[in-house]
Formats: sequence, C-alpha cells, structure tokens
Amino acid sequence: MVTESNRSRAQWVLLAYRLPREPSTPRIATWRKLRRLGAAQLVDGLVALPLDNRNREQFEWLAGEIAEAGGDATLWVGQLTSRRRSGSSPPG
Repeated sequence: MVTESNRSRAQWVLLAYRLPREPSTPRIATWRKLRRLGAAQLVDGLVALPLDNRNREQFEWLAGEIAEAGGDATLWVGQLTSRRRSGSSPPG
C-alpha cells in the first residue's frame, strides 16, 4: 500500500526523447548528460529520475537542447499507484 508519507518518494520525472542519427554529436552529448545526472534508462529513449525541482529543471533544459538539435522530447511526471512484493497474493 502506498501511504501519503512515502508517496513523494514514489514520484518520477520522465523524459521521452528521440534524436536524429546524424549528426551523432547531439546524441552522444545527451547520453553523457543523462549519465552525469544518474538517470535510469527504462527503454531506448525513455529515462527517469526521482521527482524534485532540480531533476525536473535538468530534464526541461535537456528537452530544449534536444529540440534545438532537431529531435523531439516530452516530459512526464509519474506516480507509483501500486506495489507488489514477492510472495504476496493479489487482492480478491
């Protein structure tokens, strides 16, 4: 069960992005910035960081740089709505 006290830890800012293959410099620069930020890569072109003002601002700046390089970027805020642990059975 997600309680109000741990809900803030269960919020994430996500960046979905796509960059052209050529030139490769913007893709490499984006990848390096994401590594420095410690972003978790969920799938190709989708990364996440815990939601706070700094991380959201960093993703907003990066989204602008991606757009300037001819790519597409979208920011999302996600929140954990349920959690299952190993060995627990579903309700019902």
